[in-house]
Amino acid sequence: MAASVYAVLMVPLAMLARHGYGPAALAAPTSHAFEMLFGFALALIAGYLLGPMPRQRLALFLFFWLLARIMGLIDPANWLTVVTNAAFVMLLAWHLLPRLWVAKKWRNRMLIPLLGLICALTIVIAWLGQLDYREIHRYLLDESVQLFALLMLFMGGRMLAPAVAGEFYRQGMELEARVQPNIEAGLIVMIAAAFVLASIVPSLSGILLIMSGILAGTRLLRWQLWHCLARPDLICLGLGYGWLALGLMLLGWVKLSGGDYFSTAVHAITVGALGTLAANVMVRVTLLHVKQYPSRIPQIVAMSGIMTIATITRIGADFSDYREILLAIAAVAWSTSFLLVLFVLLDCQANAPLRKTAS
Repeated sequence: MAASVYAVLMVPLAMLARHGYGPAALAAPTSHAFEMLFGFALALIAGYLLGPMPRQRLALFLFFWLLARIMGLIDPANWLTVVTNAAFVMLLAWHLLPRLWVAKKWRNRMLIPLLGLICALTIVIAWLGQLDYREIHRYLLDESVQLFALLMLFMGGRMLAPAVAGEFYRQGMELEARVQPNIEAGLIVMIAAAFVLASIVPSLSGILLIMSGILAGTRLLRWQLWHCLARPDLICLGLGYGWLALGLMLLGWVKLSGGDYFSTAVHAITVGALGTLAANVMVRVTLLHVKQYPSRIPQIVAMSGIMTIATITRIGADFSDYREILLAIAAVAWSTSFLLVLFVLLDCQANAPLRKTAS
């Protein structure tokens, strides 16, 4: 719920800040990027992976997360911003990482170093923001996008594969390519190598990202979503996964060519993939929790279509003479999509006791 509200507000506030009407901190691209990844995305990760928790613990998580967001908007150069971000991610790591250690396969245990690194980077990037190390601050912020992309590849695949297999079974068919462990292992190795090599051999890092995007696209095609047209919720999840594959290829091409469109490629991942997958995951998990079927909720198609508009206009703004107009359209579309998400979440919360009683 908190992530949804923040998503609705964050991008319009950043747009207003660029024109002198919003929080001055968000006018800086680095502050906007930090709040998108380590504010919004980390809240989503916490809500999705931690699951239900005691109210006192939830209040503690919310307190540090909200305080970090407020301080980031008021004064990102304040040490309290570092402390509150650090407190939130340390709580997250403390409660989450031990749960993941029970996994037996190395691909599943990959989440431990990945999430641990994301948590550590939250503290390091916030700390560097207080010091005069702008180049390394910007570098780590840019390269961290690959880590979130890898997390989305992993979690998105683990959600899509069984859901699509279930739909195939309902139709009397069998999906042979499910998790696709060999492709998943290749994605883990290549994106991890691309992250490590980014500062050493940027061109090789770019090649690895392009190959990762191709592998992700191959994995998506092997799920044969064209057999699931009666399940718009699965098609919309596939749309987010498709943006992720395309974004990785674009990011790799920019690194390989040394082009000036790094931000364009990043927004294919952060708006197209993260925005679409986040909206769908929030709604899907909430609906299943109150024993509703996501395929019956028309808002899923609407919010995914609107997020696609947000992605296309944000990417197109970098190539257009009407940049500010397209950026405004993208911001409104992003917020509208998450307003629909918020509507579904509030509706589920309001009617969950009634449904439970009725059942």
